[in-house]
Amino acid sequence: MLLYRIFGHDPDAATGEPGHPDFLYPGQGSGRWDNPDHYLGWYMASSPAAAVGEVFGDLASWDDAMFDFPFLEGARRVLGTYSVPDSIALLDLDDAAALADRTLRPTQVVSPNRVATQRVALDIFNEQDRSGARLWAGVTWWSSRRAYWPVHFIWGQTPACESIDSLHVAHPAVRDAATALSKPLG
Repeated sequence: MLLYRIFGHDPDAATGEPGHPDFLYPGQGSGRWDNPDHYLGWYMASSPAAAVGEVFGDLASWDDAMFDFPFLEGARRVLGTYSVPDSIALLDLDDAAALADRTLRPTQVVSPNRVATQRVALDIFNEQDRSGARLWAGVTWWSSRRAYWPVHFIWGQTPACESIDSLHVAHPAVRDAATALSKPLG
């Protein structure tokens, strides 16, 4: 399965270092599904447009300056295409049965209350089968920006980066996301 994410890319970064496609910021913790004391995870999207929309959706207008990445010298935001096995066990939080099994409501999945969603994520992370093996490698839910954009959080494995695309306002994923979110392009 191919998934997408936006990240600050430094073409000179070594494996595991900031700016490299496999770098996962160890200080994460403010995201909806984060629990850094228990796991780190990858926020990814099912489409390039969804990845763009998730990252830049709060900006009023879009221009090429939004791809600057001032936190890391020599870096710029790019679109990474990653692969994970098709068999990856992601709990679909858009499935009514999955929610009912956990006595969750859809509003609890998209809630901006990070304490609540992080608690849900930790409960899912800790689910095990009879042999004690972890049941899930992450969760899937719908974007709060556009419900037809599936988004994912993966823990316990590093997705393989297949390609990196430079971003600019004429990039098809940027244009698609801008159209979906009614963002003016500058």
